[in-house]
Amino acid sequence: MSLEADPSPAASAAPPETSRVLPPIDPALAPPRPGPGRRLLRVLILLLSAGLFVRVIWMADVRAVAHLLAEVGPLALLAVVPYGVAVTLDTAGWAAILRGLEARVATWRLLGLRLSTEAVHLSFPGGPILAEGLKVWFLSRRFGVPGPEGSASLAVKKALQIGTEGVYLLVAAVVAGSALPAGSVVRPVLFGLGALTTLVSVGMVAVLLSGRVAERLWRLLRRVPVARVQRWMIAREVAFMDTDQHVRVVLQSHVRGLAVAFLWILAGWFAEAGETWVLLRLLGVDLSFAAVLAFEPVVSFARSAAFFIPAGLGVQDAGYMAFLQHAGIPDPVNRAAAFVLLKRFKELVWIALGWILLLATRARSRKLARPASAAASEVQRASS
Repeated sequence: MSLEADPSPAASAAPPETSRVLPPIDPALAPPRPGPGRRLLRVLILLLSAGLFVRVIWMADVRAVAHLLAEVGPLALLAVVPYGVAVTLDTAGWAAILRGLEARVATWRLLGLRLSTEAVHLSFPGGPILAEGLKVWFLSRRFGVPGPEGSASLAVKKALQIGTEGVYLLVAAVVAGSALPAGSVVRPVLFGLGALTTLVSVGMVAVLLSGRVAERLWRLLRRVPVARVQRWMIAREVAFMDTDQHVRVVLQSHVRGLAVAFLWILAGWFAEAGETWVLLRLLGVDLSFAAVLAFEPVVSFARSAAFFIPAGLGVQDAGYMAFLQHAGIPDPVNRAAAFVLLKRFKELVWIALGWILLLATRARSRKLARPASAAASEVQRASS
C-alpha cells in the first residue's frame, strides 16, 4: 500500500515544489523550545506512566500470564484485526468529509496515509498533535489536497470524533445497565462523560462556524518538531488562513456527507469495543458485549485525555486492570495482565507497519523527486 498519488503533469512541472525550495524558517515564527522545567516534567510523566505499566504487570504471576498467552498461541494474530477494522471505518468517515471539499481521495489510499501517521500518533509524547500536522502535509504532498482544505477536514473530523464519542458513551450507559451491579457508579460516569463530550462537540462546531480558528490551528501545527513540515507550514501561511471558509462550506452545505462520516466514525468506536471483546474471548473470558461496554468507553476516554503520553502507556493498562478485577472473571489479575499485553502486542504490530509505510513513502518520494529536479534544472539552463 502506497501513500503516493500518481503525480500529475502540473505537479511535476512546478519547480518550487519538486525542487523543495522553501523559504528559511523565520526565527520569530519558530516554536519556542521547552525550558528545562518543562522537559523535566515530560520526563517525569513518561517515567510515571512507564512505572504504572510495570506495576500492572508486576501485580500478576508472570508464569501464569505466560501460560495464558501460550494457550492463545498463533490466534494472537487475531488481536491485530479489529484495530484495522476500527481504523478503516474512521478513515472512511474522513474520506466522506474530504468529498465535501471536492477532494476525492480513494479510501484505501487515505488508509495508507492514516496508518503511517498512526505510527507517529502511538510512538511519541503528544503524538496526536504531531500526527495531525503530518496528515495535512501528506494530503498536500501526496494527493494534491491544499493545506486549507486538509486542515478543514481534520478540524471537522475532530468535532465529529468528539461528538461520536459522546454518543458512544451514552449508548454504553444505556446498554451496559443490565451488566452492572445495582448501585454501580459506572453508569452515572458514562452518562456524565457522554453529556460532557457531546456538549464539547456542539461548542466546537459553534466555534468552527464562527470562524477565526485557522490561525490557532496553524500555530499548533507549526509546533510539529520536523523541519520540513515547519518550512511547509510557513510557506503556506497565507493560504492556510482560508481554512475557516472551507470549514463553513463543509458544515453548512455538506450535511448529508457529514451524517455519513458521523456514522462511519461512530462505528469505529464500537469496533474498538469489539476488539476488547475479541481479545477477552481469546483468553477464555466470557464477558458479554454489554459488559465490555461498561468499561471500554471509560478507558478510551481516559486514554484520549492522556494524549501527551505515548499510546496512553500506564493509563490504559491500569484502567483495564481496575475494571477487569471487578468484572467477576476467573483469575482476574493474571487474565487482565495477559489482556493488557495482547493490547500492547497489537499496537506494536500496527506501529511497525506504520513506520514501514512511512519510510517506504519517503524513499519513493525521493526517487520521484530526482527526475523532476533534474528536469527543472534543464529548464533553467535552457532559459539562461
